Amino acid sequence: MTKDKEELLRNPKPGTKAAAAREFGIDLTLTIERLRRTPEQRIRDLQSYINDIEKLRAGLKSRTS
Repeated sequence: MTKDKEELLRNPKPGTKAAAAREFGIDLTLTIERLRRTPEQRIRDLQSYINDIEKLRAGLKSRTS
C-alpha cells in the first residue's frame, strides 16, 4: 500500500465511503495494517484465527458434554 493510499484512509475526504466507515466506528488504521501484509501473511493469519476458533469450540463442547 502506498503512502498516498494510506493517507486517504487515515484522513478520508468527506463524503467518501472511507469517511462513512470511520464515522460508523470502523478503525481504518487496522485496515491499513492488514493491507500492508502480503496475501500469504493474510492467509496464515486467517488460518491461525480458524485454528483458535476450532479450539474454542472444542473447549465449549467438552464443557457441555
